[in-house]
Amino acid sequence: MKKRLNRRDFLKHSAAGLAGVTPLMSMLGGVTSIEAADVDGAYKAIVVVLLEGGADVFNMVAPSQSDAYDAYKAVRQNLALEKDTLLPITNEYGMRENMGRMQQLFNDKKLAVVANVGTLVQPTTLAQINDGSAILPLQLFAHNTQRDLWMLGSAKEALKNGWAARTGDLFYPTPNPYFNVTVAGNNLMQLGGIAEAIAFDDAYISPNTMRYYGFGPESGGGDLGNVYQDIYEARQSDGHQLMAAMAKKRVEELHQQEILGGRLFEGVASFDNFSTGVHEVGKPLGKQLEIVAQILSVKDNFPGERKRQIFFVNHHGWDTHDSDNEHQVGYLSDSLGAFYDALEKMGISDQVTTLTISDFGRSLSPNGAGTDHGWGSHAFVMGGAVQGGEIYGTMPRLEPDSPDAWIDRMIPTTAMESYLATVVKWFGATEDELNTIFPNREAFSVKDMGFMRIL
Repeated sequence: MKKRLNRRDFLKHSAAGLAGVTPLMSMLGGVTSIEAADVDGAYKAIVVVLLEGGADVFNMVAPSQSDAYDAYKAVRQNLALEKDTLLPITNEYGMRENMGRMQQLFNDKKLAVVANVGTLVQPTTLAQINDGSAILPLQLFAHNTQRDLWMLGSAKEALKNGWAARTGDLFYPTPNPYFNVTVAGNNLMQLGGIAEAIAFDDAYISPNTMRYYGFGPESGGGDLGNVYQDIYEARQSDGHQLMAAMAKKRVEELHQQEILGGRLFEGVASFDNFSTGVHEVGKPLGKQLEIVAQILSVKDNFPGERKRQIFFVNHHGWDTHDSDNEHQVGYLSDSLGAFYDALEKMGISDQVTTLTISDFGRSLSPNGAGTDHGWGSHAFVMGGAVQGGEIYGTMPRLEPDSPDAWIDRMIPTTAMESYLATVVKWFGATEDELNTIFPNREAFSVKDMGFMRIL
C-alpha cells in the first residue's frame, strides 16, 4: 500500500495540482506561504455591485424642474414618477421616493451619481451613428455581451481576462490568494489573473464559521478528510490513478479550508440591519453585502499590513420588460445604506468604495408596463473617500426625440473606462497601470472624473 500522505505532503503537492480544481484551491497555494503583497498605503477595498439585467436608472434619478420634468413625463408616459414624490438631491434632480437611504448618503456627500455611462469604443455622437462613421460596441442591447464588456473593461476588443484580474496581476505579481473575492459565484471581471478569485458560499455564514464556495456543510477536514484519505490509499493500491488524484486534491482542499478558517475568520462580526429583501434569483443583495461586511470585519486577520481587495456582488432581477424596478430600487437603496452603516460601525468607510455597474440602461419610452434594453445608464459610487453630493458627467435630455438618444436609447457620454479607472486610481494604480488595466482608456479625454479623494 502507498504511504499515507501527511500534512506536509498535502501542502507540498498542492501548488502543482491546483489549476482547474476549485477557486479556493487554485488561489491559495501553500498555506505555509500565505502573505499579502507589499502594497503602499492603508487597506483599501472596492466592492462592485452588478445590477444584472439592465437597471432603469431614468426612474431612479429624474428631473425635478418644470420644463425638464414635463419633457421627462412626456417621454416616460405611464412610467413617469410624480414630481411631488421626488426626493431632492440637486436643484434640478431628485431620486425616487423609496431611495431615502441613497438620498441621505448623497446629501451627506458619501454617494455620487455618474451620469450616462456605458460601453464605448470611441466618443460617439448621434450624427456619427447616422452617417455611419461611428464604431459601435459589439452586439449593443444584448445582455451577455454588454455585461461581458463591462466585466472585461473594454468595448474595443475581446480580452482574455477581466479588469479586476488585471488589477490583481499588477498589484500582486506574486499571486495574492485573496485579492479578488466573490460572494456571487464565478464572474468574468475576476477571471484570468495570476490568482483566481476566491469564492465564498453566499448561503451560510455565522460569526465563527465561513463555508467556501463549492463545499457542502460537512466540509472542513477532520472525519471527511479521513474518508478521502482512505479513498486515496485504496485507489493508489488498486491502480485507479485518476480517482486517487481526485481524492488527494479533495483532501488538500479540506485541509486548506480548515487551516484558513481557523486562521482568518475568527471573530467575524455580526450585523442586524441587513434585509433579505425582495424575492430574486440567487442570494439576496442584503445577504451578499452582509457577507462582504463580515469578511471586512476580520480583514486584519489576513497576513500583512497593507492590502487591497476587490469584491464582487450580484443583484439580479433588473431586466424589467414588465415593470419599472420599483421594489428593486428601494431594496438597493436600503441595502447600500445598511452596508455603509456597517462600514461606519467598523471605522473603515473611508477605506471601502462601493460602485454599481449594469448591463446597460433602458429605453426612454415604455413598452407598456416596463421598458426595453437600452445603452447609456447612470451609476452610483459610495464611500467615505467619495466626493459625493454631485452628479458627475453629463445628464442626458429625457424628452421625446431626444438629441442624446439613438432609437430611444441614450448614447453614453461617459465611457465605462473613465468611470472604473477613477476608482482604480484611488486604489493606487499609476497612469501606466491604468492604461494596462483599461487598454482603450486613451480613446477618451476624461481620464479621472474627480469623484474620488486620494487619501
